[in-house]
Order: sequence, then structure tokens, then C-alpha cells
Amino acid sequence: MAENATATNKKLAKFGASNFEYGVVGDDEFVAATRKIVGLSTVKMDISTEQKTLAADDGPYLILSAGITEATEAVELYDVDTQMKKDFFNIQVSSGTEVYAKNLTPNYVATLFKTKLSSGKAVWVGMLKGMFTLPSVETKTVDGAPDPTADSITGSFIPRGDSDNGNVVLIGREDNPDFNFETFHKWVFPTTAEDAVIPEDPKA
Repeated sequence: MAENATATNKKLAKFGASNFEYGVVGDDEFVAATRKIVGLSTVKMDISTEQKTLAADDGPYLILSAGITEATEAVELYDVDTQMKKDFFNIQVSSGTEVYAKNLTPNYVATLFKTKLSSGKAVWVGMLKGMFTLPSVETKTVDGAPDPTADSITGSFIPRGDSDNGNVVLIGREDNPDFNFETFHKWVFPTTAEDAVIPEDPKA
């Protein structure tokens, strides 16, 4: 810890989910275009790391880490529209009808969403390369006021770029003084090799 580090952190909490955006990740690992989606209900991101404790000299000796072994994102939207299904799942559309072939192959996508801190600052979460399951739909008869249930999709994410050293998740916080949303956005959705380069922090 740095000598001048603050002893206690600020009292903050995160809440809200909005500004969902996605882009298809091409074979070159770039994202040619993005699309913003309204109707985000909930989003949950899980990251798992695998660790193993080695024993020696009659006690714990060393902890080895395999890094991130699993990253998932569960998204609920009040409607996953046809264009989003084409982009995510490669479905075909014929005469306004969505056609789901048995051997459909989903695309890899990058996603972005926003949550907020109680201080008013935003926190942006970018997931860099994942493949989603087909949306589940739950609906029920109407008795009184409509009470719709959101469509649910879940994605599994892998490193983008180098399989051993690639990046999986980016989190940008507006309460970090050096944060720049435009830079963050291009790192999540790079259109060129230059955009995809995330330099090491010279202050680290």
C-alpha cells in the first residue's frame, strides 16, 4: 500500500442498470459497429478464479492461481428484438418470421452496461468476447394490469486476443480521475488494432 493511501474508503453503494450496448466480435477480434438497446431490466456478472493451496513443511506453503477460469453475464431485457437475435444467434428471418435452425451458430459479442454509485458517478462494465444462450421467455395470462416478465439470456465469456493473456472484463469508474469514457468505449469495442491496445498505467 502506498504511504499516502487513504486509511478508509468512502461510503458508496452501486445501484441501477442501463445503457446496454453490444457489438458483434469479428474473426479479427474487432467490432465493426455497436447497437444500443433499451428495456434492460437486470444484469448480473459472475467471475470465477481457480486457486490451489500447496502444502509443505506440515502446513500451507503456496497458493497458485489459474486466473479467471469462468466469466458469465446474465441479462434480462423486456424484449430481445429480431435484430438482436440475428446479431447474437445468427437466426434467419423469412417474411418477418424468425427461423431457428437446429445447427445455428451464435456469434461472439462484446457488451457494455452502466450502473451508478450513490455519489452520482457512473460505473461502466464491458464484457469483451462472449457467446449467449437463446432467450428464455416466460409469459402468463393477463388478469388486471399487465405484469410482463423480461426475456433472459446468459453469456459465457473468454479472453479476447491472446488466449493466455487476453482480457475478459473492463470496468471503468468515473470516480477515478483518469477515466475517459471515449477511451474506455473503444477498448470494449475496438475497430482497429490501435484501438485494442490497452497501455500499462505509467503511474502504477
